[in-house]
Amino acid sequence: MKDIDKIKLLKPTAKSIFEIARELNMVDKIYNELVECSKLFQDEDIKKYFVDKSVPKKKKREIIENKLKPIFSKATFVFISILMEHEVMEILPDILSFYKEISDEYYNVVRVRIITADEIDKETVDNIIKTVKCFSKGDIVYTTETDKDIIGGIIVHVDSVVYDYSVKNQVNRLQDKFINSGGNKIFKIF
Repeated sequence: MKDIDKIKLLKPTAKSIFEIARELNMVDKIYNELVECSKLFQDEDIKKYFVDKSVPKKKKREIIENKLKPIFSKATFVFISILMEHEVMEILPDILSFYKEISDEYYNVVRVRIITADEIDKETVDNIIKTVKCFSKGDIVYTTETDKDIIGGIIVHVDSVVYDYSVKNQVNRLQDKFINSGGNKIFKIF
């Protein structure tokens, strides 16, 4: 399945389950149940079993019925049953990702992810969050992480927008510029 086709399937599916959750006033509960269910299907043996087309649907249905129905809400159980029936359980983590985006929009939450090569001080984080608040009216939820591969600088994800001021990105851009602008002409001078 192509990425574009996958997105065309996943977004409406996530929106549908979100709308059901919203109508039932269970947005967070259903999200949390789907997260737990997704964790179950990350186990390689379970994943193989449910993806394996040679295992009869009836057996899969029995497992879902006996093991998941008692612990999840009816809406979550029905949704998981539909995924199993169509043999697409492996897309649940992707659906969750879109569900979370829809939920954040519903609750007016802006997610900020700050990545630096080394630990970042609280004052710098506060300044970044203040900047984000200038152009966003939502509640800011942020995380910080380190990634030595970026060499230096900072990468800030604000929802789906990425501001990449890492040294690695700058080096890559210079390299691309050099290569694409006929950088080899410089060597012809010598």
